[in-house]
Amino acid sequence: MIYQTQLFKGLFKPQISLYQLQKAEAVKKVVPKLLFLYLISLTIFAISTYFGIGTETYSGNIQNSSEKYESGKLLLLAGRLVASLIYPTLFIWFAALFFWLALDIPYFKIVIVQMFTLTLLLVGQLITLPVLVLLDLNHVSNPFSFGVVSQYVIDHEYWTSFFGSITLFHFVAILVQYYYFRFLSEKNRFGIMIFIILFYLLLWFFEGLLAFIKISVFF
Repeated sequence: MIYQTQLFKGLFKPQISLYQLQKAEAVKKVVPKLLFLYLISLTIFAISTYFGIGTETYSGNIQNSSEKYESGKLLLLAGRLVASLIYPTLFIWFAALFFWLALDIPYFKIVIVQMFTLTLLLVGQLITLPVLVLLDLNHVSNPFSFGVVSQYVIDHEYWTSFFGSITLFHFVAILVQYYYFRFLSEKNRFGIMIFIILFYLLLWFFEGLLAFIKISVFF
């Protein structure tokens, strides 16, 4: 059976998609859907950079010379655009390798599940972006994240950045991945959840570190 990749069907009709994916021996329409996800990621990062979201640590250095500041902004934009391509690459391909080694599921099936999950997270970013812009909030103050609460209980910038990386959309993504993986893998269900949580812990630690790094160090 050839599985035809349909991103939103995988989220809204998971039972049907799971059955088809279990029977699949090959997949179709993967490349166009991958390009679509990369394009959306690029657009989100570009808009975020335009409105200064995620660039607060650099914006604080506006007292620098005009020439140095403008060149820094261009370098920052270039870096963010590169990050917009690295993010889906790591989330889909390298995460698929991690789960393939851990859960013994065919690699191409994990790629499809990761595409479903990335679609969900990108939709979450599209929902979050206008909220942050309209309310003039930064990454840590995202109302959909744990960053808001962490600012009241933790007095450490890295950890507030870390918790600011954990959003409600991530928990929905975890449930989506667990639903697919528990039926695609013969591993213990508890073990499957452990590997999924481990993956997200690594993701949140990395995202928190990127948000914590003071960009002024590089200029």
